[in-house]
Amino acid sequence: MKKILFITHNLGRTGSEMLLWYSLTNLNKEKFMPLLFTKDKGVLIDELPGEIKHFLPYKKNPKRSLRLLRSILKIFKIDSLAYQLSQIHKKNKVDFWYVNTIVIPEVYPIAKKLGVKVITHAHELPLAYNFVSYTDLETIVSSSAALIGCSEAVCEKITNMGRPDVNLLYGFIDKSKIVCTKTAEEVKANTGFKDQDFVWAISGKTSLIKGVDFLVLLLQELPDNIKIIWIGGEENTGIYYYAKKAVENKYPGRVKFLGAQSTEYYNYLNSADGFLLLSREDSFPLVMLEAASLGKPIVGFNSGGISEFVKEGTGIVVDSWRAKDLAAAMMAVKNNPERFNVEEIKRQASGYEVKKQVSILENILDSVN
Repeated sequence: MKKILFITHNLGRTGSEMLLWYSLTNLNKEKFMPLLFTKDKGVLIDELPGEIKHFLPYKKNPKRSLRLLRSILKIFKIDSLAYQLSQIHKKNKVDFWYVNTIVIPEVYPIAKKLGVKVITHAHELPLAYNFVSYTDLETIVSSSAALIGCSEAVCEKITNMGRPDVNLLYGFIDKSKIVCTKTAEEVKANTGFKDQDFVWAISGKTSLIKGVDFLVLLLQELPDNIKIIWIGGEENTGIYYYAKKAVENKYPGRVKFLGAQSTEYYNYLNSADGFLLLSREDSFPLVMLEAASLGKPIVGFNSGGISEFVKEGTGIVVDSWRAKDLAAAMMAVKNNPERFNVEEIKRQASGYEVKKQVSILENILDSVN
């Protein structure tokens, strides 16, 4: 049995964290023993199987003794993260580490010092590379024993950096977790929209990368009965302030910012008539698969992995970055529903079910000795 220490940010409800959660809960426990270290505690931590050991940094740990240990280590100028990871590694006789996303670069020097092999699962395209240093990205690409990309777009970028051996593992969903407890009509009405309104859902943080600012240009190209719900964490940024205030002032009632959702998330997603991606870059958005599993046609800019999933009958990918072209695609979906068969969209999404994809992950894990 291989013991693997999975390292990630928080196991929250972002795409990369949910993929890890699906992986941890579906791995063959007779072959793999997962342990988990998170830099913070996300909402999915409490939904992990009880047999999976979970570790928080000493600073965030609820145990007072461990917070005190951190203070003592600080006095003696000992790096608490390096100390903690080395203790977890040695006490549990871990075989290798699995780092989820490239934006945890601080663990690689620790792994090197301990002589630990690292698998890196990359979910990022080049805009995200700006969040790590030149040296950090060089270390990640060159020192990882194995690299995984969540789409062909991601794999291509890693190959361009000198690692042609990168493994492709598409994002995936667990359809048993996609449960709606209310009808689409009920939720739509409660959101304040009329029967004749055509509603598009967007899911993700209200950030520049997710294209929140495109709303202002887009709405001027669309008729009044096109409405949008934005499901996701509201960022404390000027770009979100601009987008929110501009649409409220120029297009009142056209966009509802619903904030982060948990129990109502799938109800809101299912209440929409279509799913919209405004992202400037998106590797292979999990929300796209979730929407497709509910039979929603998808429209978006050609921002990365979307073109690897959306085909004729699933939705429309717009190759330009013009709001007018995106609006035209949205109207084509609205005006030609016969082109987008709900059951066919669901069938395509079923190809990315968790059991199939986790078996690919297990083959990658088996290849690391």
